[in-house]
Amino acid sequence: MLAILAEDDSDAECLTVIIRRHYGNNKLEIKRKGYDGCGGLCSKGARDIRAWREAGVTRFVICHDADRRPEFEIREKVLSRVVRPSGSTVDCCVAVPVQEIEAWLIADESALTSVISTLRIKPQGQPESLVDPKEWLVKQSQAANGKPLYFSALNSSVAQHMRLDVVAKKCPTFKAFLECLRQAPR
Repeated sequence: MLAILAEDDSDAECLTVIIRRHYGNNKLEIKRKGYDGCGGLCSKGARDIRAWREAGVTRFVICHDADRRPEFEIREKVLSRVVRPSGSTVDCCVAVPVQEIEAWLIADESALTSVISTLRIKPQGQPESLVDPKEWLVKQSQAANGKPLYFSALNSSVAQHMRLDVVAKKCPTFKAFLECLRQAPR
């Protein structure tokens, strides 16, 4: 059994889809928790990992956006504030999307148009170089009436259509995440 700890529910749901697709197992039991921000994740994550481990969870994915900070700095923050205090250092996979998980979604524009059929965006060779991928996606998706067609609740739907190999080629942090999952026992 696996558990996902993420900054918010939409990230946890998106990662659930990606992990199940990666393992080719739509029935994989995954518990998940969104914390309404990085503060909650960092202050409550270790406690929740310990509780879930006692309940039989054997593998953990912790996701924290880089949010304009160096990936290695965020990774160390998660390790020092969540992973090490939990006592679960060998069974944790840390995902640090640069800048936000939306960069991973932007990497496969065909997945976005599968969910938002009227959305047309130019392919982004390095979506992790976008300063604010979520805001970029909102602006790109504005309809003629000015209302955006994209909102974060669509992330898991987009993840259903993502070509994982395409995203891994464009997003080094996604590739690292998949490699971490490959090393993990199922």
